[in-house]
Amino acid sequence: MFDWNSFVILGYLLLMEDGEEYVRSAISRQYYGLFGVLRRYLINVDYVVDLRSRKGDVHGKVFDELKYSEDITLKEISKVFNKLRVARNQADYDGEYDISHFEKFLQDNQKDLEMAFGTIDYLKSHPNY
Repeated sequence: MFDWNSFVILGYLLLMEDGEEYVRSAISRQYYGLFGVLRRYLINVDYVVDLRSRKGDVHGKVFDELKYSEDITLKEISKVFNKLRVARNQADYDGEYDISHFEKFLQDNQKDLEMAFGTIDYLKSHPNY
């Protein structure tokens, strides 16, 4: 089974390179890594069956499940997940932003991103994950 956290690690490795393409790709990989871990957790631990869909709206459904969760940790991750989702959409689809925009996003949200990525091991440690 694929380890989605490897995308998060790849994102960190890409940030060690110079160039806008690396920063944009790093944000995208970090988002998808976090998305994959959270989605698998919600399906296997919280038994949210409709997240098995491969339709585009599954991203919004993951966010909603986190946002309205009774688990305070998941609620906190929802905020970071949403910020990262917006940045990922900009990085993947919007050529109007330059590298400084994404570097500022990473700098301004460094602690939040570290918190979210730091919970991955906690989520993966659940026996049903």
